[in-house]
Amino acid sequence: MEHLKERNSGTPGVDSLPSDLIRSLRVLGLSNYEAKVYAALVLFDHAEAKEITDFLSLSKPSVYEALESLAEKGLTVRQSSKPARFSAVSPDMAIGILLEDHEKASEKALAALKKLEQKKVRTDMENIVWTIYGDANIKYKIQEMFGKAKTHISCTMGDRYVQFLDNVRLTDVPLHLTIFSSSPGLEERMRKKFPSKNARIRVVPLERLTSPPSDYPLPEISKVWGFLKFENALELNVDDEELLWSPAFISGVGSVLNTQNKGAIIYLKLFSRLFWKRVYGDDAIDPPPAKETKRTGRRKTMASTM
Repeated sequence: MEHLKERNSGTPGVDSLPSDLIRSLRVLGLSNYEAKVYAALVLFDHAEAKEITDFLSLSKPSVYEALESLAEKGLTVRQSSKPARFSAVSPDMAIGILLEDHEKASEKALAALKKLEQKKVRTDMENIVWTIYGDANIKYKIQEMFGKAKTHISCTMGDRYVQFLDNVRLTDVPLHLTIFSSSPGLEERMRKKFPSKNARIRVVPLERLTSPPSDYPLPEISKVWGFLKFENALELNVDDEELLWSPAFISGVGSVLNTQNKGAIIYLKLFSRLFWKRVYGDDAIDPPPAKETKRTGRRKTMASTM
């Protein structure tokens, strides 16, 4: 094993494999052992199974299983020698293979899932209120709801959610978008992003919301106002069929409520119209007229916890 010691004299052992590298390879589809074995082979250029076993401090069966699996994926090559030696294909080739496998698997999974979605079993799930946690999940949910709209979209959101509109795809349905933000030029950017004549867009500066309207009918509003953080507000109503909601007083870790409960959707819709009208003093948040569409039945989507 002298040649291994000489070759490893400049490396501190398994710790020389960056943890971020192993995590990235796992995201690309390799198991933990496969990722470590492939990375070790890249580091050593070629090695015997025993050398890899000693270097990684793994069991011999685990290393052999990983080597066989990597060979099946086309990521390693076995050299004809006794004892057998293994080498890794180039990183460019390996990443290309993994990305291609990912793409094929994604296409198959999406096609199969869409078939399942069409065969959806009727349940009472529309009566459930789900909580969606994390900005990434909230972003994907917003994009999904915009993409599924058939008749109209009514969206009131705070500044923190504007970035989630970057990759939104919108069909030609009426859109009413109100944003609470003091970002300069935001309204112009949103009009360019949603140029349809069916889009009604307004940006309300946060400075306008520092205190409640003096003529608000409930005296308790002054106490409540101090807790409101309009930059965190989110009310997304799609077709009056699905709602994504985060109260303006929620802050910290991102979380929103999601439901298809018809009663909850209509209740919040009516409450919001009354509240925001009083705050603005105009009809800026009236929902857009629904686009007529031919429908064969009540469209449902089953939300999922995330």
